[in-house]
Amino acid sequence: YLAWSGFEVTYVSNITDIDDKIIERAQREGRDWREITERCEAVWYRAMDALGVVRPDHDPHATAYVGRMVDLIARLVDAGAAYETSDGVYFHSERVDDYGLLARQPLDSLKAGARVEGVDEKRSPVDFALWKKAKPGEPTWDSPWGPGRPGWHTECVVMSLDLLGEGFDLHGGGQDLAFPHHENERAQALADGKVFARTWVHNGF
Repeated sequence: YLAWSGFEVTYVSNITDIDDKIIERAQREGRDWREITERCEAVWYRAMDALGVVRPDHDPHATAYVGRMVDLIARLVDAGAAYETSDGVYFHSERVDDYGLLARQPLDSLKAGARVEGVDEKRSPVDFALWKKAKPGEPTWDSPWGPGRPGWHTECVVMSLDLLGEGFDLHGGGQDLAFPHHENERAQALADGKVFARTWVHNGF
């Protein structure tokens, strides 16, 4: 629709090729995690092509950006917006004044309804993992906090700012992503002193 309306469109859609669910499935099925992600990507594009859905201009893979994610996390730690615990590095959500904007809820309400997960070293129940320290049998990358892997919420921040630049026009996804995923992306960018997406669009199911 944007292209039809006369706009010049650069469309980026990332490929999450490492996360908790992928690792859990690989362990459950006794398969290499890369085999699962490569097959799922092929199935996805075969379906989208059959439907006539235009492919994105860029489809960056999370694993290609781990080094830049480590750099972002290090900057957030240095700025006091993130902190290390025994199982990883967490973002300190209360360092962002309007955290909860996309959830349309104040921080106190989000804290009251937060799920208890991870270690009890978190400073707030809404703090989220930026880096997960290595567990046996999991794929890992090197970092200043030891071997591990990035949390899901960090990949889109790094990839979108790299490919689209600061203050890009539109960031979209399903309404279930508005919070916490998109909220956590936005928070990291702001804490890093970056202008993130100007407009958010969330589709229904």
